[in-house]
Amino acid sequence: MFTPIVPLGGLLGWQFLQRTQESQQQTLASSTTVQRDMAEFEERIASVKTPEDLVSDFRLLRIALGAFGLADDIGNKYFIQKVLEEGTAEGSLASRLSDTRYRDLAEAFGFGTYDTPNNAFGAIEAQIRAGTDTLPAREREAAGDRALTLVDRLKQLSDLTGQEDVAPEQAALRAEVEDLWPQVMGQPRMREAMRATFDIGEGYDALNHATQVEVLRQKVVGLFEDRPAEQLTGFIDRIKQGYTTRQFEQAVGEQAQELRIALNLERELPDLAADPDDANDTMWFKIMGSSPLRAVFDAAFGLPTAFSALDIDRQLDVYKERAQSLFGSSEVSQFTDPAKREDLIRTYLVRTEISGQASTGGGSSAALTILSNVSSNNLFSLLT
Repeated sequence: MFTPIVPLGGLLGWQFLQRTQESQQQTLASSTTVQRDMAEFEERIASVKTPEDLVSDFRLLRIALGAFGLADDIGNKYFIQKVLEEGTAEGSLASRLSDTRYRDLAEAFGFGTYDTPNNAFGAIEAQIRAGTDTLPAREREAAGDRALTLVDRLKQLSDLTGQEDVAPEQAALRAEVEDLWPQVMGQPRMREAMRATFDIGEGYDALNHATQVEVLRQKVVGLFEDRPAEQLTGFIDRIKQGYTTRQFEQAVGEQAQELRIALNLERELPDLAADPDDANDTMWFKIMGSSPLRAVFDAAFGLPTAFSALDIDRQLDVYKERAQSLFGSSEVSQFTDPAKREDLIRTYLVRTEISGQASTGGGSSAALTILSNVSSNNLFSLLT
């Protein structure tokens, strides 16, 4: 079993983790247990057709939930099935939950949104890459990448249809398609793989070139519906990355829970703070609805446990007031700046140590000294 090296908790432990996290996560990803789990997931996930299929398979469900930090929900099969079935449309269960991890899970699989779930694309990508089987080994990956790039460019071209002032982009995409076409469709084995993948019938070869391109474009659109083209590739890799990252955080938390919470914030907050579709108040409500994120902000802001019982609008006002006071802005978007996130994490860890809640005691003096040297804010303004 993998055990991370966490010699200290608190701020000093955080500094150590920052230096060693990448190598330690790689050690975890290379471990026998994780390698076995990932191999089985990759082999079998494409065959899952419905949410019921997924929740009925304990091992696949464990990995899927683990990738989104929902491993504790492994026993709530009916609830998870409902989340997956309803997808992310307005009014769906996932969209109504304050915990955005459920929405992320539903969005990743796409069961309730598309006829073909995203996990099935692993088999589709494999089918396309099967067209490279007759090529020398050193050429197969590049040839498969070209085929997938052709699919991506056809999807992008379709997405521009009907939009205004996109002629230059359309021309550039058409040029890429024309460049890729002979490299992909000119290979007999790859051509057959593409035809089989997109269910292109007999008589295709008799069509003129422009019509062949248009037929394939329409087939690509039909398969993807309105989802991003990048969802054709990388589903398994995203689950693997999410799973190993969360497993590492969980293992760290078994030794120093405050460091697990800090790692979670470093991973989640940048995307939340950069969401162009959310107003500032919406971002704050999302933070308040996430237990791990809230733990950091409540501690950094010096808020008592009873604070969460206040009216939610009053909580929002206090959050914005404290953010303005400590970090110079009431906007969540400021935390897209790595330096601001680091200030937030350090403030959280220092307050945790001072309150005696860190996993190791006696480190407050060292932590405060380090913070005074690296923080862009005055130490006393941070702690008052």
